[in-house]
Amino acid sequence: MTAFCVAVAVALCIVPIVRYGARRTGTVDIPDPKRKLHSRPIALGGGLAILLSMFLALCAAVGVAQIFGGNPFAWDLQWTALSLGCVAIVLLGFVDDRWTLRGRQKLLGQIAIATGIVWTSKVVHHMDVLGMHIDLGVFAFPVTVLWLLGAINAINLLDGADGMASTVGAILAAGFAAISAIKGQPLECAISLAMTGSLLGFLVYNRPPATIFLGDAGSMLIGLVLGVLALWGSQKETTVLAIAPLAVLAIPLFDSVIAILRRVLTGRSLYDTDRGHMHHLLLERFSHRRALAIVAVLCITSTASAVMSVAFGRQWIAPLGAALALGWLVVSRSFGHAEIVLLLTRCWYFLESFVTPRRRCKDQVRQRTWQMQGSRSWDSLWDSLVEFADKHQLAKVKMDLNIAWMHEGYHGSYQRAEVPEKSRQVSLRTPILAHQRMVGRLEIVGCGEMSNLYEVLELLVERLKDLQPEIERLMTEMDSAHRAKQDLLAADSGATIAHTATTDHAATADHAATTDHAVTSERPTSAPGWVETGGSKAML
Repeated sequence: MTAFCVAVAVALCIVPIVRYGARRTGTVDIPDPKRKLHSRPIALGGGLAILLSMFLALCAAVGVAQIFGGNPFAWDLQWTALSLGCVAIVLLGFVDDRWTLRGRQKLLGQIAIATGIVWTSKVVHHMDVLGMHIDLGVFAFPVTVLWLLGAINAINLLDGADGMASTVGAILAAGFAAISAIKGQPLECAISLAMTGSLLGFLVYNRPPATIFLGDAGSMLIGLVLGVLALWGSQKETTVLAIAPLAVLAIPLFDSVIAILRRVLTGRSLYDTDRGHMHHLLLERFSHRRALAIVAVLCITSTASAVMSVAFGRQWIAPLGAALALGWLVVSRSFGHAEIVLLLTRCWYFLESFVTPRRRCKDQVRQRTWQMQGSRSWDSLWDSLVEFADKHQLAKVKMDLNIAWMHEGYHGSYQRAEVPEKSRQVSLRTPILAHQRMVGRLEIVGCGEMSNLYEVLELLVERLKDLQPEIERLMTEMDSAHRAKQDLLAADSGATIAHTATTDHAATADHAATTDHAVTSERPTSAPGWVETGGSKAML
């Protein structure tokens, strides 16, 4: 426990120093209404604080072990590589936080770091999951690197709300510490405890309302360490433990998988930003603290099941716990429901195409809409486009709305069973604009041999122009409703605070009246605090 206690103490002391330095150097996270939730610049630099806390905690653990009977930690080349990789990932994240790298540039740096770590350690040549033995063969090295990349970016994508990534990272690291202790691996346990302590100390300043963020440096550091612990732990274990690391990382990996599905199935770029991640959707339904508590409970459920599967030697416990946590998110429609329904629908259409008779293909049309986020009805826009497609015999129409700053997402798909061959197709992909901003994309596919092709394209442009005022009207209504909701929440919060202050003052007066000695006039004062109104925060 030395590593844990020292890490907590060091983090509590060093985070304010790092925060001060970040503010002085301008290393802050600027608010972005499209995908970020904070309303004022917040200091970055959490990655540096966590790295220093972990390093000093491990040094203390080694020193204490040597004083009290030898050093049980077997340090070798792969741990040296991990240490250098942690420094490199923090540097990469700092550069991105300070000067903003392109997505592909950051990915290239991640690949270089992950490759260096895998090159100096053991490669996963096979996987044993639920009794299935899978030999990776020539894909062993790239799959191992991809695992680390997945872990790094899973935590990175989850870092979008105050205290979210640090809470998740602390719980997962504690789970790996328990697994390592059960297996008798002191170094892995010490590193896991050092990360747990560092994140808990950092969480004091990162909890809502946060005064410092992890930044890409911190979130990528957490993902790298957790990915390596899962990777190296699984190489030394039996079949029972092979699935445990996946269960521990189930929640962040699920968030990443759903984000990739959403962007691929709706035709968006993988680098597109949105507010469709798990924490964004939970914050639409719950307060910030309650959403954080829900994610914590889900992570504890999946992590505890993984630890129990190791402790009791029962392989099925780990996937059961992970399935319960993920199943609640989907069934309650808190996260992932729309994407999974969209995926299943696409799969059903694909399978149905194999049994549909050719004579029915010409007239059969499949069209459906999905509310990816929000509650505003966009059906009137979609119905207008479907009417246009039916009238002009278009083969395919897709409309994807991504109004991230208003928490709205909508996807519509129209497709005939018989689509022209690629060589005979004409396709058009155009942005949908409103209030001089891009709010979505429209894609159409038709037969290139239509005699009135150019006339149809002209009519389509005119239809989009006609729809623009309707889109702007709906967006104005949403904005007005959102502002009214914020004002109501602010008013309710103010009334609650005023009532509390009045009650306290009355109680003080009653107490003064019943005392025998003279009491000077005292007026209770409330300490400065924060009121959260939806995604915004106001200081009282």
